[in-house]
Amino acid sequence: MKESEPLSYLRILDFTGELGPYAAKLYAGLGADVIHLEPMSGDPLRSIRPFYNNVAGKERSLQFIYYNAGKRGMVLDIESERGKEVFVKLCKDADILFESFTPGYLDGLGLSFDVLSAVNPKLVQTSITPFGHFGPYSAYPGSDLTCSALGGFLYLAGVDNDKPVRPCDNQAYRMAEVYAAVGSSIAALFAQRTGIGQFVDVSCMEAVGMALETAAQCWDLEGTLRRGRGREAGSATIHPCKDGFVAIVAIMGRNKVMWEPFIEWMKAEGVEEWEAFDNDNWINAAYRESKEGYDLFCRIFERFSMKHTKQYLYDAGQAHRVAISPVSNGKDLLENPQLNYHDFWRRLYHEPVGGEVVCPGAPYEFGSLEWRLGDSAPTFGQHTAELLGECGFSGHEIDALDKEGVVYVAKS
Repeated sequence: MKESEPLSYLRILDFTGELGPYAAKLYAGLGADVIHLEPMSGDPLRSIRPFYNNVAGKERSLQFIYYNAGKRGMVLDIESERGKEVFVKLCKDADILFESFTPGYLDGLGLSFDVLSAVNPKLVQTSITPFGHFGPYSAYPGSDLTCSALGGFLYLAGVDNDKPVRPCDNQAYRMAEVYAAVGSSIAALFAQRTGIGQFVDVSCMEAVGMALETAAQCWDLEGTLRRGRGREAGSATIHPCKDGFVAIVAIMGRNKVMWEPFIEWMKAEGVEEWEAFDNDNWINAAYRESKEGYDLFCRIFERFSMKHTKQYLYDAGQAHRVAISPVSNGKDLLENPQLNYHDFWRRLYHEPVGGEVVCPGAPYEFGSLEWRLGDSAPTFGQHTAELLGECGFSGHEIDALDKEGVVYVAKS
């Protein structure tokens, strides 16, 4: 690790799997020494699709490759007595431990926070679990789906009486991981200044609840259950066009100054029946929500939108100060001029597959700090021997641990 990298002084242990890896990745991007620990059975993320070229394999999961780029890797049987000793030695020199074990699992192994902090008082242990370590749900099994459902995200994403909608990927997990990264940085700063580490408890369900804007408050203050606005004409509605879809917010509430530019746009385009929009009925949300209003809006606007591309509608709408936006797909994102201007997409060469993988770049830009994508994700057990050596184990001891099945050392 280069000393010139912003967080090169930090050593972070990442004992997470499908839940948790992005938290440590945020530190790896700024040069922290991040060690990804895996059980002998391997990180479950290695088995998650999609795979490189659609061919399954331990080193081919695109999610594993992305989330663990820039980290070193070690395979350890934490349930064996020797494995526990190795884990404690690793924690002795660590600043932060990210883990996503079931609440009580580490305690049952004799590896509670009290035990670990006894050998390293400055250690910050951040646990990322579905429901946290305390409360009536803490022992429940969970998944991204259950956290999104219980946290209210699925309901909020639906429209009217439609079924709840789950966004792609594990968004509840990603939310929790971002909060875990932020909370850990605060705790680590506190530890540096005071010498006192602490246990940071992160709940996916609570992280999801933070993303619901005013949904709970709407019920508390108004007694209304807030959902998507998908059938209120021109108010955050999605409509087809020549090459996909666009989302338009032509009016919110009784905001006539938003609606008037939309009318002018329709008039300037010579849209058939544009005059129907020049009516104060559209200022009333009740009319926009009615079947008559919604169907009329769709008939006139979609007759126009289906003749044009997303880009045309975006450019023309923005020129008339109308809030309209393309609904981007993967191809659109890779070609997006804003993202490409910032060099957002990066290519990572992953030696085990002999090819490049396109990855998202920096989630932030600093004035003085440099972000990096880092080296390719570690192969299974790639750095086990190296890391054991740093902990003071001799070559003979490392070979013995490997033979005993306490660790797995990748063979060169």
